[in-house]
Amino acid sequence: MRKPCSLLALAILSLQPLACMAPPTPAERVTDAAMALNVAARFNQLDVAVARTSKADRSDFMKRHAAWGQSLRIVDVEMASLSLPEPDRALVLVDYAWIRNDEGFMRATRVEQQWRDNAGWHLVHEKRVAGDLGLLGEKLPAVEPSVHQDKQFATRTIHEDGTGETQ
Repeated sequence: MRKPCSLLALAILSLQPLACMAPPTPAERVTDAAMALNVAARFNQLDVAVARTSKADRSDFMKRHAAWGQSLRIVDVEMASLSLPEPDRALVLVDYAWIRNDEGFMRATRVEQQWRDNAGWHLVHEKRVAGDLGLLGEKLPAVEPSVHQDKQFATRTIHEDGTGETQ
């Protein structure tokens, strides 16, 4: 014969999954904030990205990212590392793959971002630490057009008069 479940036992069993849910750690929270900012910036949603920056850095952030979606295109963004030297400070390394619109070369730049937890995680500073210049608004010389056309395979044409030319 089955014993009926008591109401108390049923209440305890229903609350058990809630007891296992812990609040997110500082590392999880800063990871979410950093990914939200960098993905929004990648897709040229600078209004969303700037909301994740500190108020003091917002105008500089907009200047550093002014070319994004205009003269350069972000192809990929990936978080390379995260460290928490203090519970309210974080260092995030982000790798960007990008292309200038006036050339066809893939570039790569690593950026160090400093984050602070002040009623939510916000970007307070970023700088290029490795890779190609130009991602964060650095001035570059103009790209000179190539005089030679790109050729996959050079060919040689021999004319009836015996002269030849390489193309």
